[in-house]
Amino acid sequence: MLALSATVWNVGGAMINPYQSVYYSGLGANSVFIGFLLGVNSAVTALMQLVGGYVADAWGRRKVIVIFSFLGAATAFIFIFISEPALLMIPIVIGAISGIYGPAFNATLTDSMEPELRARGLVSFTLVTSLPSIFFPYVGGTLMQTLGTLEGLRIAFFFSGLLGVIGVSYRALRLKETYVGVKGKEKKHVRGLVSDFFTDNLFVLRNATDGAKKLLIYAVLASVGTAMTVPYTSIYLVNVVNLPPEFYGLLTNVAGLISVLLLLPAARLIERVGLRKSAVYASLSIPVNQLIFVRAKGTDDFVTWTAIGGASGALLGPSLTALQANLSSQEMRGRIMAMFSVFSLVTAVPAQIVGGYLFQTLGPLSPFIASTPIFVLATLILLRIKEPAPRPIEKF
Repeated sequence: MLALSATVWNVGGAMINPYQSVYYSGLGANSVFIGFLLGVNSAVTALMQLVGGYVADAWGRRKVIVIFSFLGAATAFIFIFISEPALLMIPIVIGAISGIYGPAFNATLTDSMEPELRARGLVSFTLVTSLPSIFFPYVGGTLMQTLGTLEGLRIAFFFSGLLGVIGVSYRALRLKETYVGVKGKEKKHVRGLVSDFFTDNLFVLRNATDGAKKLLIYAVLASVGTAMTVPYTSIYLVNVVNLPPEFYGLLTNVAGLISVLLLLPAARLIERVGLRKSAVYASLSIPVNQLIFVRAKGTDDFVTWTAIGGASGALLGPSLTALQANLSSQEMRGRIMAMFSVFSLVTAVPAQIVGGYLFQTLGPLSPFIASTPIFVLATLILLRIKEPAPRPIEKF
């Protein structure tokens, strides 16, 4: 059920996600202001994730997922009516608030999987939800090329909102509760939730396993490197390198296709070598790929960069998410998984702003160069994690 609703929503999102920064730029925002907008989004999302993790473990999962999924889907319609950069704050903040359902969604997804089968289950979920949307970034790029950046992407935002509402409506009808809260613990009303969720989350952080704490450090470092670069990739390729928007969309399609095609082989590799080693292999490819991007001179180099990124994503995503789940107990899983989002988002705030400043003052490639040693350090932290011993599993 979660897979089908996410699949429908992802189709619309795929048309606009690669071009969000280009849309902001088309409205007149410079790279520094774009970094500020993304920083605000990260800060608000971090707070909402923290609250969301508490809600997921205290109230249960279903209610928060349904309510805030609708809010997130409706946000796409607001972007259509934005006419100047300052007004972008409205849909960005509303969209960030809707992210409160993220920890409950992730916890619901992993609750339904046996620990030793989580990597396989997450691969299957990603495969099902990603495959139908693979070619829609090209649709978004074609709309931009045909109708112009603003008009083309406004149409894409409309379809994103429409498909989001359809997917979330199905989710609301079919979603079942997987966790009703801590037994014997009175459910909190809003006032009580606001007053004590910080203390509760600090308790969870102190009592997290050593492996979870190290994985949290890795997530923070990786978030810094990602925040410095990802928002400015599309601006660099479309506005600086002058790649046609539909060609950038095609590159995004290639990355998605490679990632999807490698998901099942990635699951087999994860089960063969373990979650940690799989994450390390994928993480090592990131700084290498950054260097390829910086030195890229033509189409072949960008295709290589795209292919490595797609392969890395196929291996890294399922292994990290499964590690997060396996390193936490069910009664704390919503809050632990929220911690990863919260700390990553908080550290992304200054990183996004710094990335925009570097892009504008030191040159468009400077954020990508500066992020490379950060990704290397993150991989070194990942090497120090000891994952739980897996139980025997059935073969495919």
